[in-house]
Amino acid sequence: DFLRPATTLPETATCDEVREVLAAADAPSGVVGVDELNRPRWSVDRTRFLVAVTGPYGHALHAKRPAGRLADTPHTIEARAGAMEFLELVTDADWGRTGDDVVVVDEVGRCLGVVLVTEVVRGVAEAKVEAAAALNPLTRLPGSDTVARDVTRRITIGEPFVAAWLDIDSFKAVNDTAGFAAGDNLIRELGGALTELSGALRRMRVSHVGGDDFLVVCDVDEIATVAGALLDRRWSADGLPVTVSLATLVCASDVIRSYQEVSRLLAPLKKRAKAVPGSSWVLGRPGSDRVEVLRGIGSRGLQAAAG
Repeated sequence: DFLRPATTLPETATCDEVREVLAAADAPSGVVGVDELNRPRWSVDRTRFLVAVTGPYGHALHAKRPAGRLADTPHTIEARAGAMEFLELVTDADWGRTGDDVVVVDEVGRCLGVVLVTEVVRGVAEAKVEAAAALNPLTRLPGSDTVARDVTRRITIGEPFVAAWLDIDSFKAVNDTAGFAAGDNLIRELGGALTELSGALRRMRVSHVGGDDFLVVCDVDEIATVAGALLDRRWSADGLPVTVSLATLVCASDVIRSYQEVSRLLAPLKKRAKAVPGSSWVLGRPGSDRVEVLRGIGSRGLQAAAG
C-alpha cells in the first residue's frame, strides 16, 4: 500500500547528476544508487545532500565527484516484511536518518521501490485505530479483514502459506448444557491461546470471525506448531469436555488467486474436520480431492474428500 517508484541513478553517478535530480521542482525525497542488476548500493536524502553540495564551496568541492562519497548505506527491507518489521528498522537507525526513505527489495536484493517513513507511521496509526474499533469484545481479536489482507499480500508476492479454520465442536450443545457464560469463557480461552501463539509466531495472523469461528494464516512450516498447541490441550466449559476442529489448506501462489477462493476451499474441509470424532485436524490442497486426516479418533491418513 505504501510502495512508491524509486528515483534511481547508476551507482557511478556524480554529485552534479544527483543534484540536478534533487533540485528539480518535482524532486523526490531521495535518490537510490543502483548497480547493473538494479541492487541498491547507496542512498541520499534530499535535504542533507543539497546542504552538502551548495554554499560557496560545496559545488566546487563535490560537483564531479562520485555521489557515493556523500551517500549513506541504504535502509533496505524485503517486500514480504510487515509494517512492524519496517518500524523496527526505522527505530534502530541512527537518529539523524530515521526519516530516510526505505528501499524495498525482492528476494535477490533488487530494488522494487521506496516507502516513506511518514506515510507508514501515519498508516499504522490509522490502522490501529480502525482495528481497535473492530476487535471482538470477547477475545479482543480482529475480524476477518486481518486474515484477508495477509492472504492477499502473500498471494501478491508469491509466498506459500497455510490458511486454517478453527471452531468448537457442537458449540450450541455446549451452551445449552454448560450455559452461555461458560461458552463465552471457552471462546475467551481459545482466543487467548491463539493470541499467545501469534505472539510467538510473528508472521501468523488470527481473526475471530464471530461466534466460535476463528481464522488463521501462517507459514507452511508453522502449522504443525499451531495445530499441536490447539489440539494437545484439553478444552472444557465449566467442567464439560470439549473438542475442536481444525481445517487447513496449503496454498501456493500459482494455484490460489484470491482470499475468496481460499474461503471457498476451506468450507468443505471444515465440514470434513467436523466429521472426524474428537479434536481433529484435516489438511487439503487446492486442485486435489484428497484430504489428510492428521488428528482425530480413528484417523487414517489420506482419505477422499467428503461431498
